[in-house]
Amino acid sequence: MKPRPSAVLAPMALFLAAFFYAPFIVLAYQSLQTPGGRGVTLENYLTVFRDPAYFKVVLSSLAIAGETTLATLALALPAAYYIARMSGPREGPILLALLLTPFWVDVLLRSFALKSIIYTLGMREGYAAMMVGMVYEYLPIMFLPIYASMLRIPESAVAAARVLGATPRDVTLRVVLPLTLPGIVAGSALVLLMSMTEFVVPALLGGTKGFTVGSLIYYLFLSGGLWGVGAALAVLLTAALTVAAFLLARRAGGELAW
Repeated sequence: MKPRPSAVLAPMALFLAAFFYAPFIVLAYQSLQTPGGRGVTLENYLTVFRDPAYFKVVLSSLAIAGETTLATLALALPAAYYIARMSGPREGPILLALLLTPFWVDVLLRSFALKSIIYTLGMREGYAAMMVGMVYEYLPIMFLPIYASMLRIPESAVAAARVLGATPRDVTLRVVLPLTLPGIVAGSALVLLMSMTEFVVPALLGGTKGFTVGSLIYYLFLSGGLWGVGAALAVLLTAALTVAAFLLARRAGGELAW
C-alpha cells in the first residue's frame, strides 16, 4: 500500500511553515510597523525605494553574484566533465572526494583559513580577496548539479554521435553540453541567488569593498536600529529572489523536458 502524498509531505510542510513562512510573516509584519510600533505604514518600503544608496548596494551585490557565477561556472564545467566523462572508476571517486571534502568544514572556519593564506601571499582585504573567497565558497554548489547532469548522459547518445562521424569536439559541444544544460542552469541559479545575499565572506575578506546587501540588512537591524527599513528590504529581496528562482526553475525544467 502506497503512503498518501499528504503523509509524506507533512513533515516537510511543517518544517517550512515553522522555519520559513512563519518568520517571513513576522518579518513582513515588522516591515509595516512605524518606528514606535504603534501603527501600520508603508514608509519603510518608500524609504528603500527613495534612497539611491540602497539601490546602489543591491546593484553592487548583483554584480558580485554575477561574477561569482561566471567564475564558478568556468571552473566547475571542465572539472565536472573530466570527473564524470573521462576519469576511471577508481580515479573518479577519489577526485570527487578531494574536491568536496574541504567544504565539510564550516564556512566561518574556511573563511578565516583563506584569510590567513591570502595574508601569507601578501594580499589584504579587498575586492580581489573577496572574489577568491566567493568562488571558493560556491564552487561545489555549481559543480554538483553539472556533475549530476553529465552522469545522466546516456552513452548511447555519445556512441551514436561518434558513429555518425562526430569529432570529439563535436560530441562535447553538440551532445554533452546541450544535455548538461539543465545542470548548468540549476547550478547558475543556485550560485547567483545564494551569493547575492552572502554576508560572511564579504565581511571577512572584502574590507571596504565587502558591503553587500547582506551587510546592509545586518547594519539596519543590529547597528542602525532601523528594524522596519531592514525588514522591508529583506522582504523585497526575498520576494524578488523567490520569483527569480521560480522562473529559473521553470526554465531548467523546460530544458530538461527538451
